[in-house]
Amino acid sequence: MNLFWKEIPFLRLLLPLMIGIGIYFYLPSNAWEPSFILIAILCLGISLFHFLPDFSKLKFRYLKGIGIQASLICLGYLLCVIHTISSSKQWYQHSLKDFDYALVQITEEPQIKPKTKKATVEIVQLISENKSISTKGEAIVYFQKSAQANSLKQGEIILVKNVFKNIKPIGNPGEFNYALYLQYKNIFQSAYLKEGEWSSSQIVQSNLSSFFSQLGKSSRSLLRKYIPNNHSYGIAEALLIGYRNDIDHEIWQAYSDTGIVHIIAISGMHMAMIYMSIRWLLFLIPFMKRYRILSLSVAIVFMWLFAGITGLPPSVTRAAIMFTFIGIGEMLNREISGFNNLAVSAFCLLCINPFWLIDIGFQLSYLAVLSLLFFYNKIYHWFYIQSKIVDAVWKLMAATLAAQILTFPLCVYYFHQFPLLFLLTNLIAVPATTIILYAEIILVSLSWISSLSKLLGMFISTAIQWLNEAVFVVSKLSFAVWSGIQTNLFETMIFFVIIYFVSIWFIQKKKVYLPYALLSVVILLSSFTINRIQSKSQIKMIVYHAQKQEAIEFIKGETYYCPDDDSLMTNKSNDRFLLKPARLFHRLKRKDASIVQIQKSEEIELFQFGSKTIARIHQTNFSTKQKLDVDYLILSDRCKPDIDWVKSNFNVNQIIIDSSIPSWKAMKIKHSLVQQNFKVHDINDDGAFVLDF
Repeated sequence: MNLFWKEIPFLRLLLPLMIGIGIYFYLPSNAWEPSFILIAILCLGISLFHFLPDFSKLKFRYLKGIGIQASLICLGYLLCVIHTISSSKQWYQHSLKDFDYALVQITEEPQIKPKTKKATVEIVQLISENKSISTKGEAIVYFQKSAQANSLKQGEIILVKNVFKNIKPIGNPGEFNYALYLQYKNIFQSAYLKEGEWSSSQIVQSNLSSFFSQLGKSSRSLLRKYIPNNHSYGIAEALLIGYRNDIDHEIWQAYSDTGIVHIIAISGMHMAMIYMSIRWLLFLIPFMKRYRILSLSVAIVFMWLFAGITGLPPSVTRAAIMFTFIGIGEMLNREISGFNNLAVSAFCLLCINPFWLIDIGFQLSYLAVLSLLFFYNKIYHWFYIQSKIVDAVWKLMAATLAAQILTFPLCVYYFHQFPLLFLLTNLIAVPATTIILYAEIILVSLSWISSLSKLLGMFISTAIQWLNEAVFVVSKLSFAVWSGIQTNLFETMIFFVIIYFVSIWFIQKKKVYLPYALLSVVILLSSFTINRIQSKSQIKMIVYHAQKQEAIEFIKGETYYCPDDDSLMTNKSNDRFLLKPARLFHRLKRKDASIVQIQKSEEIELFQFGSKTIARIHQTNFSTKQKLDVDYLILSDRCKPDIDWVKSNFNVNQIIIDSSIPSWKAMKIKHSLVQQNFKVHDINDDGAFVLDF
């Protein structure tokens, strides 16, 4: 263990920094002063330590270590506070309500949506009739589709009406928390702008980000020119620059189910190819071979240029930093520990953006590389193979197996599935995509040679079509993916503990760790059993937040019934992002209409579920013979209730306004009901309604 710590000295700096970041997630604050003062005091104490006598230095050396670790914990916390936009006095939301307009700049290339054009903008100024102030902070703006909106560019400055609203969590069980995801990107608000609510200044300000974005756009245009097949084009641009917006969902799902989605996400493999290829080409030139430092510097610069074109996601930045240190080590003729290199790159990235620590791509990227560094050689040396071809195949299989060991728990936790045929698909996909990627680089680099570009375009298109067909064939196999796995954070941590103890026992042959591994397995199985018992005894009613649709579901044990299934399924995204995640979250297995009694007419539906009576009304142009006693009244669809109508027809404990009613209309209804002391839950504003019996 001491040797391990000596090989990775930077890990001792990385771990306390991560602890400080973790503390911020549980105890957030906008005050930077306490952390800064603590760091100053600790640094002063560490400095004064050097003035002590040698005997005292030796006796109290542990205090110096504690001081350094504590200062790094405080640094991690301070970095989070600094990176949080709400801690800045210039954050636009502090003054937003006092201004009618905002001057914004588009910071990323706008994305085309079915009915809108979406853009991330920086609010640079708030403007009213008699005053204006400079601000900072980002928001998302959806422009109503028009010829003017279609011409919007990255870097363009526009004047918009102040219709910004907070992005609120939808609150559906098991669903991805998009609002929280945006908050860690310092985006808290969005706006929908109609055609007359904004105007362009016709000023486009370029910066380094827009320069790289334009390079990426030019590369995509070249691929589009020479690769006309849409399915091939989408994969081609994802492989080259990491742009995924043009990939068909079915293709993406097939790649995910077969365990090769990582090859269409720009990662360390791409950085390695760029760096090693440029380095190799330069070393072929006698002049450049003599100037080794210059050649390596050029290779590093080209690698960072490519990284810039991709938009510098965490996986790319991590790989670029790693290969930069490898290049520096080569310049100094020093061998750098892969583990230490990984720790250095993580430290640098977290100093740039501490919130990357909870980014899924960041976590999977680092765990995959760590897993390769730790397990690859052990797995590869299981067999001795004389044939070079078979040995090359085994190397790829060993690398694939090694990378899966530490990423398995997170894949199960985040994606609730695990590809069982990943060895086969990676064996096909990795060599194929390597060849395709080199062909794309040559096509873009030599696009001025039209005949060569056309030939390469045909080759790339055909190769990707063959690859897609192979992936689809494998993904359709019933045993291709192990899906429907539900684990919580505690169980994920236990998975890692089991991997640790089993690895130590298996690799170092230390039997003392076997009982710990078995105990961890018992704890994991106990947790699974407890969760299964809880799922069998659950009784719930859920009113989901579904886009402009009714959605109610009743749950009893592991069975469910949703009377709105058919209408919800007309929109495929409801199945992918709403129903499947919720049913997986609750461990539901089958549909059973008998768990709820239903009486319905054109105007009203009555549900008797357990001891509760729930009424859902679609219209308010009817009256009941006598007041209905209901526990929950759901207002839906074309409802325009007034207070007297509700009072004369229902005795109700709580009113729920579902998401089929537009938010502006729901706000009015809620306001009038709350004034009369009704207890109201507005799905659009308060998120999904979950009732536990």
